[in-house]
Amino acid sequence: MNYIQTQKFSDVYVSCKTMMPFNRNTITALNVLVYMMKAKTEKMDSKQKLASTLNLAYGTKISYGLTSFGDLIQVDVRFQFVRPDWIEDENYVNKIKDIMDQALFHSVLDEENFKESVYLLKNRLLAQMDDPANLSCMYAFEMAHDKHSISIPVQGSLKDLETLTLKDVKQIYTLYMDMAKHFYICGYVDQELYDFIDSLDSHFPFISERTLLPKVETSYKTFEKDISQTCISQVYSTGVDISSADYEAELLLCSILGQSQKNLMFDEIREKNSLCYSISSSIIRFDGAILIHTGVNRKDVTKVLNLIETQMDRLLNMDYDDAYLEIAKMGFKDRLVGGLDQALSLIAQAFLDDLLHCKLTTEQRIERIMKVTKEDISRVALQMNLASVAIVAENENEL
Repeated sequence: MNYIQTQKFSDVYVSCKTMMPFNRNTITALNVLVYMMKAKTEKMDSKQKLASTLNLAYGTKISYGLTSFGDLIQVDVRFQFVRPDWIEDENYVNKIKDIMDQALFHSVLDEENFKESVYLLKNRLLAQMDDPANLSCMYAFEMAHDKHSISIPVQGSLKDLETLTLKDVKQIYTLYMDMAKHFYICGYVDQELYDFIDSLDSHFPFISERTLLPKVETSYKTFEKDISQTCISQVYSTGVDISSADYEAELLLCSILGQSQKNLMFDEIREKNSLCYSISSSIIRFDGAILIHTGVNRKDVTKVLNLIETQMDRLLNMDYDDAYLEIAKMGFKDRLVGGLDQALSLIAQAFLDDLLHCKLTTEQRIERIMKVTKEDISRVALQMNLASVAIVAENENEL
């Protein structure tokens, strides 16, 4: 268990992280399971009872999430509650313990809950399929490499949902219950609550499983849809592992390209050429990949793709003002320092440290960022490979 003891927050944040294999044939069942877990428990067997119990525990909150980390998927159950030393109710700690026990270990997996959860997931997936921005990203990931985990949709699929059964969900629940649980506390708790949470922790070290997206021949495809604006998503493999010495250079490359307040793609494609409203890049850090996304008019697609390639060449050839690099560095420095005042950021960093078996101070992280040179960024740019280009375009007869 990782206890980030601090009295700077009025609330306590507890995160239970469970790492599971990230498989295409189980991810949809896992999504339904998360809906079922958040719906009700043995004691809180209705939404009304659940809400009432949390309110009586001074507004305690529970949230659930799924996040992919390379070849693994994380089920994260988070609790937020007022720190115990601020509550005079003698039964308060017992209420928190009971809520945590129920949420983590006593889900109700009956047919009624299953049908409602399938309905909710189906509606979410249908809404995502209607969103051209989301659709282009999904296609780009699928096209990047069909054998790699990056192609598996974290939210599950409508096709698998059609044949899913309650038995399938119960099987994934059994697997979830058998997997090691890792707990993170940020805030201040008394000894009784600390001992309780510690008793739930597996105390096993994390095992990180990831495979970098390999270099492949570029997949390029256009999908037509009845929309008002074309969306472009591109996936590049970088060949950089999150534990590599080049990782900070990859971070800064992505920032200078399309993430920082001042970045190449926005300045060239948006400001100078007025070809889009927004354009961005983001790192898929456990897959060694970068995603670029924008929305344009269909007639401008080729021009925009050429301009994106030009910005890549500028990174490779170090053909950009030093201000881009300095602004990107200061942005990361500000985020690292700002994260020290955010409980969830502290937990996220502690988890990554444990997963990667690497502990650095904030000062050391900043130092590594500040040491990155244009030459380092050029070296990363040299090994980048365009894996896929997915375009969700306006119907040509609508133009």
